[in-house]
Amino acid sequence: MNNRVFGTGTALVVLVLAVMAVPAMSGPNTAYFNSSANPVDSTNPIRNVIAKPGETVYVEVWLNITDPYGQSPDYTFESGQVNITFDSSIGDITGVSSIPGHPWSASWGKHRYGDSWWICFRSSAWGANPPYGLGPGIYPVANLTIQGVSPGKTDLHFSHDSPRLCNIFDAIGQDYPNQSWIDAKFWCYTTFSKPLPEGWNLISLPLEPLPGNESTSKVLETVSYDAVYRYDASSHTFIDVTGDTMELGVGYFVHVTSPSTWTYNGTPYTQMNVSLEPGLNMIGWINCTKPISEALSSIEGKYWYVARWNATTQEYEIYNPVAPSSFNDFDMLEPTTGYWISMKESGWLNASC
Repeated sequence: MNNRVFGTGTALVVLVLAVMAVPAMSGPNTAYFNSSANPVDSTNPIRNVIAKPGETVYVEVWLNITDPYGQSPDYTFESGQVNITFDSSIGDITGVSSIPGHPWSASWGKHRYGDSWWICFRSSAWGANPPYGLGPGIYPVANLTIQGVSPGKTDLHFSHDSPRLCNIFDAIGQDYPNQSWIDAKFWCYTTFSKPLPEGWNLISLPLEPLPGNESTSKVLETVSYDAVYRYDASSHTFIDVTGDTMELGVGYFVHVTSPSTWTYNGTPYTQMNVSLEPGLNMIGWINCTKPISEALSSIEGKYWYVARWNATTQEYEIYNPVAPSSFNDFDMLEPTTGYWISMKESGWLNASC
């Protein structure tokens, strides 16, 4: 089994300032997520943690203390507490352990309260002369064991809500200055698969692609194709996105050059809020099947008809809300399918699974 932890490249820049006398404060004192597989560096923290249901990954919590002093030049960094909240129905933090080489000689402890882990730590680093405490440096806090439970996303959040909040203290127990906390997101992913026949296919994304995999080439990596288009309802033109990215809630015409099986990983797309223009709109749909009357209840009376493309016959099929049911070709909206909606006026399509 592969344990995979991914970090994205959004950087936190630490500015180092100095003066001749007392050193100036050099930037935020940062708590962040990382792993032994990545450099221990708050300028490149883990933003996304990825696993499938039943898979276990390990993520570490670190502190980067950059300010030389706490509330007084006599006192530096000495202790802290971290409260990490999450949704255990998606990803459960099943264990917390200390990291070898940590400096918490006075105490290190952990407690679980529902869907949160509270970790407290304290050093007894006191010298004979000031400044008292640990001073600037990078310090390990804890190693988290996270198990994927069910497909979805949950924040790994440094909570500042009472009574178990996050805080960093100086050697006399006062708040350390310039604290910064960088959250991460846990993705428990599932795999989608659908056969696509040769020719034009009108599709939409049932899953939100994993971070870094939003490009058309990644989403359609298993498909043989030579063109991908979306429709711009404002300009009434097709836009080539072959070399671009693919978005949720959008319909795409894909020209498949040979029969393929479309497969990619992500988290279920279960809620949409899409603006529709008067005239034709090519939309996507969420990851569940619903009767059209229920699916389009937010725009009831505002549209003329709905059309879908039959990739096997290479023909359109129509649903008209005022026509007898026997005249309609379909009456359900389904995931993975793109649709045309002809709007009488502008509106917002709101739907959820």
